[in-house]
Amino acid sequence: MKRIITVLLSVILCLSLVGCNGDSADYTERTFFVMDTAFTLRIYQPDERAEQHFSAVLTLLGEIDGVLSKTNAQSDVSRINRERSAGALSPHTEAVLRVALDVMQKSNGAYLPTMGALTALWQEAGENDCLPDEVALSSALADARLGFTLENGVCSLLGESALLDLGGVGKGYAADCVLAYLREQQVRGALLSFGSSVATMGEKGDGQPFKISLRHPRSASDTVGTLTDPIGVLSVSGDYERYVTVGGVNYHHILNPDNGYPTDSGLASVAVLCESGAYSDALSTACMVLGQAAGAALCAAFSADAIFVDGNGATVTVGAPQFIGK
Repeated sequence: MKRIITVLLSVILCLSLVGCNGDSADYTERTFFVMDTAFTLRIYQPDERAEQHFSAVLTLLGEIDGVLSKTNAQSDVSRINRERSAGALSPHTEAVLRVALDVMQKSNGAYLPTMGALTALWQEAGENDCLPDEVALSSALADARLGFTLENGVCSLLGESALLDLGGVGKGYAADCVLAYLREQQVRGALLSFGSSVATMGEKGDGQPFKISLRHPRSASDTVGTLTDPIGVLSVSGDYERYVTVGGVNYHHILNPDNGYPTDSGLASVAVLCESGAYSDALSTACMVLGQAAGAALCAAFSADAIFVDGNGATVTVGAPQFIGK
């Protein structure tokens, strides 16, 4: 069976973020497809340099994608995977690797960015309508668990078949870079949505607070609650975002480093809010693997707020005073 991967928005903005171009009396909005997903940026008025900002942001995202992409043969990630050890890395790559290494170590491998080979096995499983071979899965998992090192600007993969995949942190990092640019340019207010990460800065044109609603994991048209004026970057990981179908059963994309199968921690989604999008991105993945109790402890160690959601839409919060559940 042809591989089926479904991408669903993890967050539902109370403001519409649809369409390639959008303008109103209060804001100017553009949507680009970059880093394999839709990126929407809304800049609040008045800002006569909005188009200049959109162009600069698109260039910035292209630079980041150029070094982090696992499918671009010229990227830093592809070079690391090919050569097994590589230096002369882009500052973007080094910054992302440092976050990935930090979360990998402090989560005891719950976040494991060296599972690219396992992801490939599951993609093939969807294409062939057959679960991955257990021997191949065990071998790839053993190598992935060895992780990687980053010393003196050189990244080295420790497992023979391990493949680096920074998709679980790259978009959050890109959101950080966009926010830094907008602040540097003294943009008054903005809202950005990038894959499963959302961030706000400054003020809206109408003076009203930003409101971001989290979707119900089992109903795209329903929500579990709303955050008002969240400070930082909100990243969401869920078991409904991407999956392959084998034998009529959906297997989601968040893999458990203990067994190589989709994680089953009792959580359907986790939203993490913290100052760094790179960290919120990686932490949300780790929490899906760890479950609510251990995930809460991990988030506390990083001074991050979290909202844990089970399959029924019930929520448990750690911090997140801006969140009001339904």
